[in-house]
Amino acid sequence: MNKIERVMKALRAQEVDRPPFGFWYHFGLQHMSGRKHAEAEVDFFRAYDMDFLKVMNDYPYPLPEGIDALETEDDWKRIEPVSGNHPCWDEQLTALSIISEEIGAEALFIETIFCPWTTARRLARSGALQKARERFHDTLLVAMENIARSLASYAKEAVGRGASGIFLSVSAASEDVMTEEEYRVWGRPFDLKILEAVKEAPFNVLHIHGKRLHFDSLLDYPATAINWSHAATAPTLEEGRARSGKTVMGGINEATAAHLSAPEMREQVVETVSEMGERGLIIAPGCSVPTDTPARNLQAIGEALTK
Repeated sequence: MNKIERVMKALRAQEVDRPPFGFWYHFGLQHMSGRKHAEAEVDFFRAYDMDFLKVMNDYPYPLPEGIDALETEDDWKRIEPVSGNHPCWDEQLTALSIISEEIGAEALFIETIFCPWTTARRLARSGALQKARERFHDTLLVAMENIARSLASYAKEAVGRGASGIFLSVSAASEDVMTEEEYRVWGRPFDLKILEAVKEAPFNVLHIHGKRLHFDSLLDYPATAINWSHAATAPTLEEGRARSGKTVMGGINEATAAHLSAPEMREQVVETVSEMGERGLIIAPGCSVPTDTPARNLQAIGEALTK
């Protein structure tokens, strides 16, 4: 099978010659041009001969002019929708276009999008998002809706540039952040808006970030695969596949990736495939691997599947 066939069959839980694999980390190139970012991504993909590429996205979401961090109600009122082709996305969209030209014929790639709650938190002073939720509920809901509309528009633009879908990182569906009932107000409507915008794309991944997850409340989301830090929080990878009915991405403990030996990395992969079988499985970390993970450890992941 070629890389595209292997991933597509895995997403459909069909028979594969082996499970596909991929991994990712933050390159820290948000101060560089989109071309430099694309070159780093393509080099990374080729160096480890992965089956797909999850493109990182660390360029900042724009703040209203004259504001360094959101805090007051008036600050939040100035959050307006941003179009999918707004200049704030230029560098990342340039990177996606170049990546599509370089590897689009041989492998699928997906674009990372951080959910509206994460985006809002990054725009605000420390603790200001929680305070806003308590003090001016309706104003914050409007701001969250505007952020979600912006990210949905961007998601469609990313798919238009060649991405086969998005990797939506959802951070609020955790008891450590808010209750399940609160998530239905502050997370679900906005996260769904983004996935719904690109629901026809073949490779949309729901990443549930954190611990003590509201796992079952997200299982109706229109995603073809699901990913979470299964080594650190329930459910197990096998339980998650059974409960979700979706292809799962996992098998690599990202928390230990930088500290294990290459043989131990291979053992993780072999054990996962032995326990899970080859269908409905994509070998991947539960979240980003550390940037100081030794190259030999990352190389071992593919070796466990191909040798």
